[in-house]
Parts: sequence; structure tokens; C-alpha cells
Amino acid sequence: MSDSYPMPKDWRCPLDPPAGFKRLRQEAPVSRIRVWDGSTPWLISGYAQALEALADPRLSMDFRLPGFPHISPASATRRDRLLPFPFRSDEEYRAQRAMILQEFSPRRMEALRPLIQRTVDETLDAMLAGPRPADLMVAFALPVASLVICELLGVPREDYERLHVISRTIGSRTEGREAVERALDEMDGYFQRMVDANKREPGDTLMGRVVAEQVLPGKLSEQDAVSMFQFLFFTGHGPSAYMFGMGAVALLLNPDQIGEFLAAKDPTQAVQELLRYVTVSQNARQRAATEDLTIGGHLIRAGEGVLVQLDSANRDETVFSDPDRLDVNRAPHRNLSLGHGIHLCMGRALALIELEVVFGTLFRRVPTLRLAVPVEDIPFKQDENLLGAHEVPVSW
Repeated sequence: MSDSYPMPKDWRCPLDPPAGFKRLRQEAPVSRIRVWDGSTPWLISGYAQALEALADPRLSMDFRLPGFPHISPASATRRDRLLPFPFRSDEEYRAQRAMILQEFSPRRMEALRPLIQRTVDETLDAMLAGPRPADLMVAFALPVASLVICELLGVPREDYERLHVISRTIGSRTEGREAVERALDEMDGYFQRMVDANKREPGDTLMGRVVAEQVLPGKLSEQDAVSMFQFLFFTGHGPSAYMFGMGAVALLLNPDQIGEFLAAKDPTQAVQELLRYVTVSQNARQRAATEDLTIGGHLIRAGEGVLVQLDSANRDETVFSDPDRLDVNRAPHRNLSLGHGIHLCMGRALALIELEVVFGTLFRRVPTLRLAVPVEDIPFKQDENLLGAHEVPVSW
């Protein structure tokens, strides 16, 4: 009998992946798992096998392929709609990715550092001037992540809270089809209005440039632009906000690592360790086999689904010594939190800068920051694709 997915998690150790993944890594790093609709895709839990799968072009992210593994009703709901470009054929994905790749170049992202620093400082000023205890998620993590991506895309700052609520429904593991449909309709409508506004007067923003350079000349349809911008907002604020919050929790639970982080000669290396230890993407990367292939000695046939579990791969004891320990001085390594292969996160450079500025500023400016409740009393979100919390009470 196959294990069921998602696997049960011990929320007393909220930053650790489900213990079942460790058993599978050691016994069967490529194995069958049963998902909500009764289907049994392959689950890849080991690092080497995950690396191999993410790099294999025969494993596609195209939602429309037979056997594509939908791991929740919300995922299946998106199958019947216009899909964002990462969830189409590799050819379509590459074409649209090329239209915006320069927007996320390391040089352009580095030019955003002063904006990121100012956003972090102003948000932190407001939190410190407010009541104690404060909710680190609402007062700091979510505003910083949202305001930066809003500035980059050209989304009005005052709209981020509403868009975040819609995004949570879309990213839920438990919401029904109708609720997800309504949320997707609302998100589509919002970004259609943004496209219309930029057609009339393109702004000096990512959306404005894409509309002017791709939509108006007819290289990209309006519908594809709407889908693209929705995806960029969705992935550009939620994972970052949750990583800010959960990364702070990880450091507060390992206070010896705070000083090490602040003293690190290579802040990027320290950030990479936080990304490995706190893999906020709880859902596996979904793929469908377009041809027969072998991974980890197992034949995966064309038309079968594959789930690549990143948080499990990032705790693989054959790759990372003492993997359940946070060590910001860990030797450089390649964690899979931001993906691998052609679907490596486009916003990788932005994410690394944000994390460096966020944690460096937070713990330098508030050296007495502490959790205001025991970790077991933090209300973690147990029904979302991302590892987060409804609130993280902190004081100083």
C-alpha cells in the first residue's frame, strides 16, 4: 500500500519536513505515493534523484499532459484555465521566459538593493514604533516582500493585502474548486485591468515594459500577459514573505547562529543555508513523463506523474552532514529550494539580495528580538503549499 500525500507532519518541529520522507530517502528514494484523487505518481525524496529529475527534459511541467500529478483540488482547478507560462510546454515556457529574463538579471536586481534596504528599514521603523508583542508576519515579512514585488511589477502598493488574500486561496491544499475558481477569476480581472492601464500609458515598470515591448507589437497576447503578471506576483511575494518569517523563526530558535550570520564573510552562503534548512515550498515539484526514463533504477513510463520533494532532498544525509542542524557556516553547497534546470527560479538573484538585507537588518537593528510565545504556540498554516504561520508574535 502506498503512503498518502501530503505526508503527515509533526508540527511540534515545524521547520522539519515530515519524518516519512527520511524513511523513504533511506529505503526507497524513488517510490509510489497516493494523492487526493487516488492516483499514484512517483515521489522522489532523495537529493541525487531530485537533481536528476529536475534536469531531465523528458519530465515536463505542462499541466495539460496525461498523467500530470495534481496534488490538490486547487492544482486540478488550474488545469482548465489559461496556464501561466511555466506550466506549459518547454517551447512556450522558453519563449515567454526570454521576454522577461533581462528584467531579473543579477545587475538589475543589485540596482534594487537601495529600494529593498529602504523598504526593510521603513517597515521595521513602523513595527518598532507599534505595540509589543508584534506579529512579525503582518508587521514585517509580508509588507517587505509585497512592497518590493509591487514596486518591481508596477502594482499599486495599497493593493498588496487584497492580492495576498486571493493568493492564499489559490495556494491552498484544502479549498474547494469553486473557491479557487472565484479567486483565479478575481486575480485575472485585477491584472487585466493593469494590462489595460499600461496599454493606455505604459509605466516604467516590468509590466509597462512588457506591455510596450511585447503586447502592443503583438508578440504576446493580452491573456498571456495577464497570466504572466499574475504568476510573477504570486511567486514573488508569498514564498519570500514566508521565507522571511520562517527564516527569522529558525534563527530565533538557534540563537548561536544569529551572530554567525551577521559575521559571515559571505552572506550569500549563509542565506543559502537558511534556504536549505527552511524550505518553504512544502509541495513537491510536479512533472509528467513525456517519454520512458529511468531515475534511481526505476523505470518511469511516458504518461506517469512525478513529484520531486525539495524539502526532503535538502535534508538528505548523504549530501549534507547533520542535515537537521542549521549551520550558516556550512561549506558551499547546492540546495534545491529555488529549483534546478530550466525551471530554476528566475527571481533567484532578487531572493538572495532580499534575504541578505532582511535578516542582516532585522538582527542588527533589533538584537534583542525574541519569540513572544513558545514555538509550539505559533499557529502554523497547515493547509497551504508554503510553510508559513498565521502569526509570529515577537517582542524585543
